[in-house]
Amino acid sequence: MPLVLTQGAVLQCSHGGQLKPDCPGDSNVTVKQRGVLTSGAEAGLTFGAAEAPVPGMVVPCPAKTPTGTPQPCVTTPTTPVGLAVKFTVGGKPALLATAIGITASGLGPGTWSVADPGQTLLEAI
Repeated sequence: MPLVLTQGAVLQCSHGGQLKPDCPGDSNVTVKQRGVLTSGAEAGLTFGAAEAPVPGMVVPCPAKTPTGTPQPCVTTPTTPVGLAVKFTVGGKPALLATAIGITASGLGPGTWSVADPGQTLLEAI
């Protein structure tokens, strides 16, 4: 079974940018005092660029427009693959370490995936 994402999880875009989502997770279920991330926590996140860092940026996204202007990946509001089907928190499915979604950037569409779930104890399906 895949691990459940919690506050402190790291997402990675297809260009190598990494970001810790800037949300506390749902405190109704915690793992080592970190709230579980549920569906929707991944929407609208910007990975940030070296020239324009954002809160939670771990590694900048190198994506640029054809003219060279930084335009890092942003997660789209589409529902990702990799949501729990039997584990919900506050009525929303938990995000799992297998989650994958779509991004938009200066290089066109891409994807995001989970680089680190933020914990190693709680698994779900």
